[in-house]
Amino acid sequence: FIELPGKGDLVAIDAEFVCVQAEQSNITYSGSKEIVSEARNALARLSIIDCRTNEVIVDDYVLPKEPVVDCLTRFSGIRESDLDPSTSPHHLVTPKEAYMKVRLLMERGCIFVGHGLSQDFRVINICIPPHQIIDTAVIYHQPNQRYISLRYLTNYVLGRDMQQEVHDSIEDSRAAYELYMKALILKNEKKFDEYLMMLYNHGHSTQFKLGVAEDSNF
Repeated sequence: FIELPGKGDLVAIDAEFVCVQAEQSNITYSGSKEIVSEARNALARLSIIDCRTNEVIVDDYVLPKEPVVDCLTRFSGIRESDLDPSTSPHHLVTPKEAYMKVRLLMERGCIFVGHGLSQDFRVINICIPPHQIIDTAVIYHQPNQRYISLRYLTNYVLGRDMQQEVHDSIEDSRAAYELYMKALILKNEKKFDEYLMMLYNHGHSTQFKLGVAEDSNF
């Protein structure tokens, strides 16, 4: 028996996607690209960690309703065999089952921690109240600057590399939670604004290319 997290409890979440409709475009007479229809993604994996215990409470692979045209393996970590009921070693669920698990945690009052969560929730097709969202992409962002990738933040802030070959949603969830906790410490010490400035200065000097920063820890 697992006691589910409830009101005010943090859960770290990450989702991976596959493409179910490729972008369709034409080249106009002027040589410019004209998009006829946008690419469309579907949920393929959902991972949720109970931050109280660091235990994985959801790690489901999701069978899209539509045929998959590209697994986006480099970015998603998903392979064709992962979503094949006859070969997959994973726990397979429907999009509705995945949605209901997120909805249950939302209705229990959980607070979702993740990176770039607006895209995740859009593809899951759920609207989470803003007061139940902690997004590290927003926390580690300066106005009028680019948003910083989870991998770069993990490299600089936590001092380790991740996702050497492909994404893993459990790893991403844990990294987002650790980044949030690091931000809380820095804010409590009133060092966060200066740290964020250093982060962006380092990013601009390296063109936001990876390489563990030796002096990243405050």
